Amino acid sequence: MNKILTLILIFTFGLSYSQSEKEKGGIKNDSIFFGNCESGTERAIKDVGNKTYKSYSYGLIVRTKDEWNFSEFYEKYMKSKYGILIKDGGCLITAESKCYTKKMKELIFAEFGTDIFERTRKEAEKLYNKTE
Repeated sequence: MNKILTLILIFTFGLSYSQSEKEKGGIKNDSIFFGNCESGTERAIKDVGNKTYKSYSYGLIVRTKDEWNFSEFYEKYMKSKYGILIKDGGCLITAESKCYTKKMKELIFAEFGTDIFERTRKEAEKLYNKTE
């Protein structure tokens, strides 16, 4: 058990060190880089400039089979009608992903209105119920 803990600590320290070195001097190498808040914000602005809208959810998502089926329908609906990609961001949340998501949400709201997700969910539910 101690060997596993030691390996985890070494890995974590290595990632932290590589990120701090990147932030200090912008060193270009093959180390893993999770980004920072500034890079997340810049990436969101760039994506919207390319008409790419991504709405991420983070954490474990638990759904029933019916909820899963509707969720798949809703994702396709949002992509085809509004060009918004609904994505699962997984369980790893970084400074970059938090800032990307925050900025992207602001930009989506500016483009489609602050009620975009509530409104489109109702639209999709009506269509989904017709297909059953």
